[in-house]
Amino acid sequence: MDTGAAEHTGLEAAPSLAEWTHRLAEGDEAAWDWFHERYYLPLLRYAAFRSGNASSASEVVQLAYLRVARHARPFDDAAIFWGWLCCLVRCAAVDHGRNVTRRAVLLEKFAHWRAAQSGEDDSFHPFATDGTALAEEALSKLPEDDAALLRRKYYEGCSTNDLAAALGTTPKAIENRLARLRERLREIILKIR
Repeated sequence: MDTGAAEHTGLEAAPSLAEWTHRLAEGDEAAWDWFHERYYLPLLRYAAFRSGNASSASEVVQLAYLRVARHARPFDDAAIFWGWLCCLVRCAAVDHGRNVTRRAVLLEKFAHWRAAQSGEDDSFHPFATDGTALAEEALSKLPEDDAALLRRKYYEGCSTNDLAAALGTTPKAIENRLARLRERLREIILKIR
């Protein structure tokens, strides 16, 4: 149907992707409605896949929406537009993961500070008695040799030197491995909670 016929019948052709994305860049409310209706669920599924956590997917999509609002521009090709949206979601998922980790570290530091202020024993290890069940669940998700190393260090109280001698490596290598395992354990615990 040509343009003249469309005007004659009162029907308007649906806006193209370029028109929708141009209007989106200008902050048009109808364009945002179109965008949300068409892309929210696919982006939510992609965010759940990228973040590895379905419960945080909506937060990741919110972060991606903010990036769309700031950086939207006209796109002619649907595949290129979808690729751009996926890139925004990937970046948002990485940022969200960093923020979760930062919050966990901050809460841990705050707990140490509170313990120091109240005169309690503030020595931290991931297997404190109030979190033993959670720690055991997280340990079960690690490879057996990694879990055994953490148990020997924190349950049995073996020194880094003893562990290094038993494993035929250096104390520095054990310290590095323990640091990586503690970080991995924190990530697992955050996903469990």
